[in-house]
Amino acid sequence: MRVLFTTWSSGGHLTPMVPLARAFEKAGHQVRVAVPSGCAAAVARAGLVPVPVGTLPKAARAAGAAPRLRGRWPADWPLRPAELGAEQRGLLRALGDKQVRIAEAMAQGLVAFARCWRPALVVHDASAYAGTVAAAVLGVPAVGQMWGSTAVLRLDRQDLHGPPLSGYARLMRRYGVDPAREPDLWLDPCPPSLALPAPVRRTPVRFTADRTGPPDRTGPADPGTPAAPAGRDGEPPGAVSRICLAWDDADGPPEAVRAALRQAEARGVQVVAGPGAAWPPLRPPEGCRAVVHQGGGAAVVAAAAAGVPQLVVAPRPEQQLNGARLALAGAGRLLTADVSAAHVLAALSELLERPSYTAAARGLRAEILALPGPEETVARLTNPDHPGRADPPPATPSSPATPPAPSPYRGAAPC
Repeated sequence: MRVLFTTWSSGGHLTPMVPLARAFEKAGHQVRVAVPSGCAAAVARAGLVPVPVGTLPKAARAAGAAPRLRGRWPADWPLRPAELGAEQRGLLRALGDKQVRIAEAMAQGLVAFARCWRPALVVHDASAYAGTVAAAVLGVPAVGQMWGSTAVLRLDRQDLHGPPLSGYARLMRRYGVDPAREPDLWLDPCPPSLALPAPVRRTPVRFTADRTGPPDRTGPADPGTPAAPAGRDGEPPGAVSRICLAWDDADGPPEAVRAALRQAEARGVQVVAGPGAAWPPLRPPEGCRAVVHQGGGAAVVAAAAAGVPQLVVAPRPEQQLNGARLALAGAGRLLTADVSAAHVLAALSELLERPSYTAAARGLRAEILALPGPEETVARLTNPDHPGRADPPPATPSSPATPPAPSPYRGAAPC
């Protein structure tokens, strides 16, 4: 069986897909990973076969390209988007339009390769809308791979639950497929107690700390097993508290976070930074008692899998949502990106000093360990008799295709 994976970004978007792709290969299936040309090296470093399909739009590559939010949103805003203000809805629309532009840049190469290689299944990053287009063109199942977000955010839809965004509908019609086509199944690594309900078909899959970046030589030996939770239990007197900073924006954390961490170091706390941009904390270093990050789904689930409390300083709506859900579960704190250094330092001190945060974080770890792993997920997706199999929807009439620009597919691995 041929399985085509696709994502538009490395780091926290590619990372959750790697263990499943390798599980497919281990089961004897053929796997390709279609990505923009700038992400191909990351796929190759993961030991998978990359297929370059176009180049990201310049605006999507620029630092700070994603719109930033102001103020704090409700902790369950995806369930009631109609209650958001005009500025908030406009921000969601801008985020969705950005992903549509990325899908437009990838679609021609992705569809051309898919027509040539003929996969039986397309697994795409939850925000890589071109994957749904390619699966619809071939008439094969489309499976959305979530990266740990606490909600299935349909930014391709007007106000999350309405009809497709106009640009996305045009893209679908360009290839002669129904704009209403959606992924047939969503793979969700989020711990159940953090996840918001959604009117979609999803199946849990366990987060696996597989590496696509530089090795962390301070962590446990087995890369597939989440690190054992750290904490005060059994620590010798005078043990140094250790905090892991993991920021996947190239510009790094805001100055308030930097200043707070400098003050924490002055008080004897050890701060361990991730090895670079686009590197989520796949496995927090051994002995880590708190993780500071911006709230990306992969970072949330990785820290939860390690049983470590989290401080989220969120610059965007989805990241703020993840932090709010962690705070409600008692496993972390949420701060907005415009917070002061004093607030950051106070929140860090609270995470380190209150045992309840560690206890709640360990509860999330237990939830994650109980989820089915990548091998079982492969069985679900390939066994025709398995109730978790993703089947394509019945064919529906669609608008006649508008032929794409007559440019032959270039740059991918040969079919």
